[in-house]
Amino acid sequence: MTLHDKFGRPITDLRISVTDRCNFRCVYCRSAEPENYRGHDEILSWPELDRLARIFLSLGIRKIRITGGEPLVREGVEDYIARLHGLGVEDLSMTTNGHLLAERCERLIDAGLRRINISLDSLDRVRFEKITRTKSFATVMGSIDIAQKSRLAPVKINAVLVRGVNDDEVEAFAEFARARGVTMRFIEFMPLDADRHWNRSLVVPAAEIHRRINARWPLRQIPHERSETARKYRLRTARPARLA
Repeated sequence: MTLHDKFGRPITDLRISVTDRCNFRCVYCRSAEPENYRGHDEILSWPELDRLARIFLSLGIRKIRITGGEPLVREGVEDYIARLHGLGVEDLSMTTNGHLLAERCERLIDAGLRRINISLDSLDRVRFEKITRTKSFATVMGSIDIAQKSRLAPVKINAVLVRGVNDDEVEAFAEFARARGVTMRFIEFMPLDADRHWNRSLVVPAAEIHRRINARWPLRQIPHERSETARKYRLRTARPARLA
């Protein structure tokens, strides 16, 4: 048996959230107010997550992405990745805010991690601290450098664009990708913020992002799989850089 969506496309990718906890409080996601996380006895245990992975692999899942919250705040995530690798997962990836990545990068790779996405919502330290409500800019930038020098390269950088907050950095992010050889991913601002500040006028459309980057560096589209929602482009420059 293989999973299919309502359009008849096979479902091969799965995201597994291993925790609801996070050490950042990004304005587009979480409230600034303290909140009570679920106890570890109220969320799926590692053995339960192992069982679910085996079930989904039997249904045709080939790619698994580990997420949270922030997955690296839950003890045992490297061991879980190793077990997934042992089960034969073809493509193991993780999305992280990068705060704890530098010291654990090699252990994650040794466990079987093959790709990584790191969140970076501003290239300006002050703005980054305002968005994330942390003082972790230098730490995250260091983690990007370490990951980019590892077997996880090319690193994917996730930026959630919010009108009036960081939408003036589109071209700067593109230049960052061009200079560093990373893949830049622009994420649509969705109504997930706990403070309920989302409205449609704050969303930066993909067409606008494409137009602005293409005006400075001509883009060419990269083919994508039928099941992928992202549209991928490559800068027509000598340096390797991709945008999604």
